[in-house]
Amino acid sequence: MRPAALAAPLAILLVAGGCKAAPEPAAAKETAACDGVPQMALAGRVTDAADILSAEEEAQLSDRLRRYEARTKHQMVVATTSSLHGARVDNFGTCLGNRWKIGRKDHDDGIVVLIAPNERQMRIATGFGMEKILTDDKALAVIHQMTPYFAKADYAGGLSTGIDAIAAQTGDTP
Repeated sequence: MRPAALAAPLAILLVAGGCKAAPEPAAAKETAACDGVPQMALAGRVTDAADILSAEEEAQLSDRLRRYEARTKHQMVVATTSSLHGARVDNFGTCLGNRWKIGRKDHDDGIVVLIAPNERQMRIATGFGMEKILTDDKALAVIHQMTPYFAKADYAGGLSTGIDAIAAQTGDTP
């Protein structure tokens, strides 16, 4: 009889409380994709943590990204890192995009162009809303256009070429 006597008050508490599980903290949601990805502060449209761009190059790229967003409403950022810290480059780019909330919330149309020059890796990460427009194959083609510039350590030239190619794929022209 005792268990039944406790069941009624517990049922009332569950119904009154909404029977919902406690919401997961943001860090718990990103654990799988962001293992090893360090916290990086967003420094604007260009976050050059690897310090591979001059101030003038950053300003030019930022201005191009601003114009792109004004014309298309899609948000694109460039990030460089001196190390992937053992994380996969695809996870690193996606994690940054999610942490920084790149793209419009209801459209998930953000793009992160990530360069890790010391590991010689790069990634174009897209939100789900951009995947039909900028497919993996198209992103890879853009990377192939950028690579010759990076081989000559012309990161600004490669990024400029990449941004223009992405813009052309997603409805903007320079």
